[in-house]
Amino acid sequence: MKTLVYIIAIMLMPSSIWAQKLFSLGVNLDDNGAFINIMNHTNRFSGAKGYDSRGYPTSDFDLVLMDARPVAEWSQAIDDPEGYRVDVSGRYKGWCEGKADITVSGTAVGIENLLYDAVSNTTVFDIVVGGYPNANHGLVFMQWRNTQRTAQDTVGSGIKNIKIHRPGYELDTKKIFTDEYISLCKAADFSCYRFYNVQNIWDGEPIFPAITSWQQRKLPGDVTQRPFTGKIDGWCWEYIIELANILQKDIWINIHISCDKDYIINLANMLKSSLHPNCKIYIENSNEVWSPTQATHGPYNNAQAQSYGITFDDNYARRSVELSTWFAEVFGEEAIHTKIRCILAGQHAYHGRSDNHLRYIDKTFGPPKQYIYATSTALYFNAVLPHSSAESVNNGMMADINAQIQNSNAAFYRNNHIDKARQWELPGGCTSYEGGPHVPAGGGTTNLGNAIQAHRTERMKNILEYNYNEGWKNLDGGLAMYFTLVSGYNRYGCWGLTDDYTKPERNYKMQAMRSIIGQISSMEDKSKGTVSAPMIYPNPSGTFITISGKNYDYVSVHTLIGTILYSAELQESHSIDVSQWANGVYSIVYYRNGNIVDRQCCIVRK
Repeated sequence: MKTLVYIIAIMLMPSSIWAQKLFSLGVNLDDNGAFINIMNHTNRFSGAKGYDSRGYPTSDFDLVLMDARPVAEWSQAIDDPEGYRVDVSGRYKGWCEGKADITVSGTAVGIENLLYDAVSNTTVFDIVVGGYPNANHGLVFMQWRNTQRTAQDTVGSGIKNIKIHRPGYELDTKKIFTDEYISLCKAADFSCYRFYNVQNIWDGEPIFPAITSWQQRKLPGDVTQRPFTGKIDGWCWEYIIELANILQKDIWINIHISCDKDYIINLANMLKSSLHPNCKIYIENSNEVWSPTQATHGPYNNAQAQSYGITFDDNYARRSVELSTWFAEVFGEEAIHTKIRCILAGQHAYHGRSDNHLRYIDKTFGPPKQYIYATSTALYFNAVLPHSSAESVNNGMMADINAQIQNSNAAFYRNNHIDKARQWELPGGCTSYEGGPHVPAGGGTTNLGNAIQAHRTERMKNILEYNYNEGWKNLDGGLAMYFTLVSGYNRYGCWGLTDDYTKPERNYKMQAMRSIIGQISSMEDKSKGTVSAPMIYPNPSGTFITISGKNYDYVSVHTLIGTILYSAELQESHSIDVSQWANGVYSIVYYRNGNIVDRQCCIVRK
């Protein structure tokens, strides 16, 4: 009876906790800060006479190991009016197979403990980076001389298997991704993660009719997870699956147009055997295939279309159906629209492109709903510059969102896309593959300081909430993907929810994500007006939770039968280790001046 009473008590918690409908909101991933081995982040080799099949130099070489400078410090003019820098200082542990004389240069950088072991034919070293927060912090060059792969090789034959681990991670760790990056990924309860950014989709196509075979794919043992000669894709599938299995949420993958059927079948089998069974898979043919001259994927799609004797748009649709049918061969027809969800991406400002796609599928293959789970658009909003202040930039953003919601004659009218998906009875409706503030962008510097600062205002939280709640969820839009998790803030965009992968709360954007998803509640204090609610993240969690709330002085955590597992004074931010707690729902109770003022639930799920 006590258990039942307590469950009823939780159900009677303030209605704001339960009233918010969980919204399917995901995020595009960036590799900023992702890998423990920072070699996975660099492909800036120079001076080598050649490279082996895994990308390692076969001679002496130079390497830009790291360049953490904000744009555009190299020209003595930082875009960000705050001049914000990510702190990358510390001791980096290095190791390679072979022998080399290694020196470093750059800003406040040195090499220590360089040692070659002839028995194991390995070299170890430490790189010490300092200088934070001074100018040009995080600029590190390496010079590799007198390299020798084995005792039998000549001097100048190169080395292989380089590892350079971030501070705090030993060389023998089995982890691939940094704890900080995983925490950032889990800072909001995202329902899906899109890997487009890290897959090099735009620039990763060969020249038609060349294909990309399974044997050509990126591998975990390659020199980097960036493109290099012979392998122009991004992250290997093994690492994509590794991260997906850590996060245990749905994934959205983009597939190069040049990948042949053997590639797709092998990929599908790998996903079927290795991906966590709870993860659904959204599949998109390339990305933004709009123009025959766009990057490498536009020319490839155009040439392939000509070889089939069909139009540019027809070929995009044909390929999307092709991917659906090939994945069905591995997962079974019953998996289409459940486990496997094929996306037909369109162009936000020209919804007629989706008409071209859908009509071609209908005419050639039959009803699109047999193959296509959903269409997709991009929920970006702009503000025409110049503006006199960050606040006026924010005003311009709100005006643009409203125009996209209300003006049915505008090219950017969002209901054009939602209505079209509904008319074709697509099970997933219309999704959004990207979205968020689209200013600044493109490299312009007009009123740049105000444009960047607009992203750090508290009002940006309200703008993002409005964009996704009023501007999508309430229009009956489907899964929406924010662009992107983390990035620098500069003339090329302020895309990231944060501009520092170690600090999810750098501004108000991550709070907006949690609010949109429905993770946080609001409360009314009659004497003091509206007060900010406490936040729990990540929620659900399997390792730890962080509680943030300025308006409370004490917190306790209870099981559903009332047992207190944890209690403490609540500072502005408070982390709790839940790794030993059983899977289930827990009640978090907040106090002020000895009185209970709010309750929330958190879910522990391993």
